Amino acid sequence: MSDKAKLSAGTVLLGGILILSGALVLLDNMDILSLRFDIGDWWPLILIVLGVVHIVDSRRLFDFSGLFLILLGGVFLAAELDAIRWDDVWLYWPAVLILLGVSLLFRHVPLFPAARPAPASPGVACGDPCLRVHNILAGGDRRVTSQEFKGGDVANVLGGVEIDLLEARLAPGDWLLTVSSVLGGVDIRVPRDWRIEVQPTTMLGGVDDHTRQNPDAAGGKLVIRASALLGGVEIKN
Repeated sequence: MSDKAKLSAGTVLLGGILILSGALVLLDNMDILSLRFDIGDWWPLILIVLGVVHIVDSRRLFDFSGLFLILLGGVFLAAELDAIRWDDVWLYWPAVLILLGVSLLFRHVPLFPAARPAPASPGVACGDPCLRVHNILAGGDRRVTSQEFKGGDVANVLGGVEIDLLEARLAPGDWLLTVSSVLGGVDIRVPRDWRIEVQPTTMLGGVDDHTRQNPDAAGGKLVIRASALLGGVEIKN
């Protein structure tokens, strides 16, 4: 199987949940199975599922984007089920700051502590050469000039970010860059001589890969694991 045909664990999980959900709703519409509840009240579960998918894909227990989606879905679900009033939803916004702080302090904690990554797996633990961007309700540009770039993490919520890697060099080996965009956009520019593999996960959004692949390039490879919810991620040379 080629690299482009490989499916991430998060994509498999999301696909399975969508198939099961669609089958249940279809059976309910055909009066074959009665769900006995108003499925319209449970739409925030989509956000919670996407959060879980992002955490699985990032392989980090305290992934900010995943935790944010789970929090957002949980608050909206509580409001839909009348556990809290819709007018009180925005009282919980400080929890976003708590999630951001936790994700920064414990960003290297793996999802499966006992698991040992295979030698060919892209690296995820690194120091200064890593890119760390957490953007909320803002916009900005980030130019990276590291000569031993080792991936990193980009989380964008209700904003826009441009990442310029044209002057950077990729460290030897395979490295992982996780990118998530919720209600916003992320643009990434990479050098033409890098080997790039894009692993997209989307829901009402898009991940566009406009790079010209260079399979014969020397050195390592950058795996971009990108997810978009009501937003977009664009990768180009």
